[in-house]
Amino acid sequence: MDVIERKGGVLIKKASNVFEKNIIKCSRNHQFEILTNDINLGKWCDKCVDVVDNILTNLSIKFNKNQKIGNFEYPYVISGERNFLILLDLPNREDMIQNGKENNYNIIIIDDLESDKLESKIWETIRDNKEFLHVCKKQTHQAKHQCHLTKNLGKEDSEESSIVKYAPGPYPDDMRKVVGYIRVSTVMQVQDGFSLEAQESKIESEANKMNGFLKGIFIDRGISGGSMKDRKALEEMMNKIESGDWIVVNSVSRLARKTKDLLTIVEFIEKKGCHLLIIDLNLDITSPSGKLILTLMGSQAQFEREITSERVKGVMQHLKKTGSLRTKPPFGLKMNPDHSTGASIHIRDEEEQKIISQIRLLRKKYPKVTITRFSELLNIENLTPPRKSKKWYHATLKEIMKREGIN
Repeated sequence: MDVIERKGGVLIKKASNVFEKNIIKCSRNHQFEILTNDINLGKWCDKCVDVVDNILTNLSIKFNKNQKIGNFEYPYVISGERNFLILLDLPNREDMIQNGKENNYNIIIIDDLESDKLESKIWETIRDNKEFLHVCKKQTHQAKHQCHLTKNLGKEDSEESSIVKYAPGPYPDDMRKVVGYIRVSTVMQVQDGFSLEAQESKIESEANKMNGFLKGIFIDRGISGGSMKDRKALEEMMNKIESGDWIVVNSVSRLARKTKDLLTIVEFIEKKGCHLLIIDLNLDITSPSGKLILTLMGSQAQFEREITSERVKGVMQHLKKTGSLRTKPPFGLKMNPDHSTGASIHIRDEEEQKIISQIRLLRKKYPKVTITRFSELLNIENLTPPRKSKKWYHATLKEIMKREGIN
């Protein structure tokens, strides 16, 4: 099972059915028996779990085990003058982190129970009431970035939104400090290579290649690059970067589509004493050759944008005159293959209509939960997400429910 390998365990004997226990040796060579369902629920070696129990007991810190906070059950809950949730390797961990933050708890994540001075790290975090601690395994320190905390910059429920995903300090001294910037327009969101997930993955990979610690990802979603207006994540990034930071962007067009804007951004980054790396060019723009290529690329991007804009305007005008203007169908509908005069533009998509019916039924089952929690429940129920999405998001779900009259 993948979860056993991820935890560093070895499967000695696999259970033949759900009622029989697996025999497993954990990464600390403790042998134990456990049901498959318990593994999927996040349970693991009792002796390893005792490590955290013993540390908290030694520190005279009162705690509750397996207590429910908000929508999730947490293995360790500390409440009082200091509020902390301690998480091990659990499913839905990122959702649990967000839920904990929303309920005013600080977070401690322990992925390495054998980490040096683990007790001291936990004590200092709780004593200083720090917002976040992640004890990583050394060999997987760069395997996944630590930007688990989020900050919304407005329009959270809109198709146009800006957010920051960031890692808590202090940052490692022996690694470059990296900041990523991502932008997708409404059109680009559905194109391979420009999605939020694809851009984030490339930036994370680039940070690992350069021995960099990714301390923040600034995201403008559904916002055109043709203007600096309303790009709140970009504005926030420019205010937060510090001397020596490496700003990593997938392509010139993600940063700006006008040469003037592009050069203004680059000049500001240079004055801050930072570096700008464009992944598609594999080039540090702060070098002399980089500046020259950047100017040429920026001019090309602006030229292509202006040409595309003129073409789109011409096509749209033609379609309006002929009555053939067709728009992207909302969820539950699809384009009508019949293009004859008088035929409807959209027709029912029966597969998507089935999903809408399931949403309606599930809403009756969970009538009082918030839209955010309801979207989580749809993912738990494994309801097929809309079109190219990997999971249900509350903004998309809210739009569908409003259109379909689902309260």
